[in-house]
Amino acid sequence: MRFHFPIIIIDEDFRSENASGLGIRALAKAIEEEGVDVLGVTSYGDLSSFAQQQSRASAFILSVDDEELANEGEETIAELRTFVEEIRYKNAEIPIFLHGETRTSRHIPNDILRELHGFIHMYEDTPEFMARHVVRE
Repeated sequence: MRFHFPIIIIDEDFRSENASGLGIRALAKAIEEEGVDVLGVTSYGDLSSFAQQQSRASAFILSVDDEELANEGEETIAELRTFVEEIRYKNAEIPIFLHGETRTSRHIPNDILRELHGFIHMYEDTPEFMARHVVRE
């Protein structure tokens, strides 16, 4: 019997046909080509309850773009903080990555950044390179 521990990708644009959606799906495909299951989720709503239900995940990739931070900055940061706290409460070592534009990382407070295993710059590396990095972690 084989157990699957997918990498969970949370991105509102996961199924969208915009640049962000295309980019995150390319990353998901590259991760799957590395032999790891991926579960793509579009709901960015109640992250803390989602974190409690996903005890079988091997890693999380949270996608945040500059538009979210500009329009709902404080709310988005609060949701990120709650999610990271819930995950760390359950598993202190599980890799958590933030996926966003290069400027996005400037808006994330240090207490959240310290808990991450990395920041994936949306347009700076190939999906294959980023996938190998995520799978290695």
